[in-house]
Amino acid sequence: MLPLLWVTLGVGFMLGHWEAGIDLRGLRALGWALAAWTALHCGTMWLNAARDQDEGPVAFGQAVPVPDNAALVGVLALVLCGVLALPGGPVLAGCAAAAALLSLAYSHPKIALKAHPVGGPVINMLGYGLLTPLAGMAAGGAGVSPRTVLVLMVMALGMGGLSFAAQAFQADEDRGRGDRTLVATHGPAATLSAARWLLNGAAVLALAGALAGWFPLACLVGVPLFIGIDRYMRQWAAAAGGGTPAHARRLVRRLLVLIGVLVVAAVVEHGWGLFHDQPPAGQNTRVVPEPWFVLPTKLGAWAGDPT
Repeated sequence: MLPLLWVTLGVGFMLGHWEAGIDLRGLRALGWALAAWTALHCGTMWLNAARDQDEGPVAFGQAVPVPDNAALVGVLALVLCGVLALPGGPVLAGCAAAAALLSLAYSHPKIALKAHPVGGPVINMLGYGLLTPLAGMAAGGAGVSPRTVLVLMVMALGMGGLSFAAQAFQADEDRGRGDRTLVATHGPAATLSAARWLLNGAAVLALAGALAGWFPLACLVGVPLFIGIDRYMRQWAAAAGGGTPAHARRLVRRLLVLIGVLVVAAVVEHGWGLFHDQPPAGQNTRVVPEPWFVLPTKLGAWAGDPT
């Protein structure tokens, strides 16, 4: 799932630029963020493998024997994540450190929140759904406004939905380890229902932002695509035993297509505004929320910084 995290960082990076209508900046910091999150994800997966020691089906890749030193290498990767994020500025480094601590809480044998009915998805919502796009925003010296908070909420809910969906076919393995994940305690139907509710919540918030004038109306082109995703979730819920890893892969692909369409719609509307001498990007929506503050980086803040 590493490419999905790169996309999430990139969306946060573009969101910061779009919000303020500024020229491209912060590519070096974004590079550090991509490197740090690569180490973060590898460390998370290695720690998770060392704790679970399972050989069942996985959504991305194939099951292989777990090396004896997986836990040690996983911890070293998390430390490397923090080191790589330091040149990107204080907010980026803070996001990386917090995400690394969440990773330890997720898989460390004495904590193992991944074995909790909601602990694992909540950690994924915070680490990958909130801190990851926030790190992308920090790389570009972005400002935080009510609109960016809404987008971060949408992404966090979406990541929570993915987290529940990814465990839907793992009931037997989780029960065998003694884990009390939602799929182990309540079965695949309840797990996929939770995933669907979170994804629908993200869609409702995004739609509300568009109807309120915070987002380009062109983004409404994504509504039919999400209806298709919701229909797919209903079909998945009808699959025996919670389906297979292929179901999770198809969900990720559909969500990536949706994100791509929304980004293209925003870029097209941005180009239309520039062609007609209108304010750029997020400064050209029907309602433009005032930024609360600018994330402190070496890059400084945009003109009109309220701080």
